[in-house]
Amino acid sequence: MNIFAIRRRNRKKVQKKYESKSRLQVNFLCDRKLAARLKELAHALEVPIYPLLEHLLQLGIREAMVIAQDEALRERFVRHLVEDHLLTPVTKPESEPISKRALRIENALRLLELLETKNSPEEQREVIVSLLEQTKP
Repeated sequence: MNIFAIRRRNRKKVQKKYESKSRLQVNFLCDRKLAARLKELAHALEVPIYPLLEHLLQLGIREAMVIAQDEALRERFVRHLVEDHLLTPVTKPESEPISKRALRIENALRLLELLETKNSPEEQREVIVSLLEQTKP
């Protein structure tokens, strides 16, 4: 039997087990490229689309709520939503700036990958010290 068929069957069992009646199906218009990227990411992570989408919505909502509390940021955010999402036929997510929080997470992941390549604690310490020296004013 094909191993991918077994994985697919088991994933559907897990999905059915954890689906609940408290979930709501949300239908809204979305850029085709964003939907395709979401499907690709879910496929690459080997998870159903809905938990990934829920996670991304949670992150986005948290960030949007923080932005909404600051008046200056709120005005820029609303302008961005209207000009770049409402009034354009196609969104270009790859041209959008990445949030500071997401950039910090990305940098931390790069640092962890770099440290994993070093075999000894001394080599790891050297990497950390060199990075700290670079950040000093």
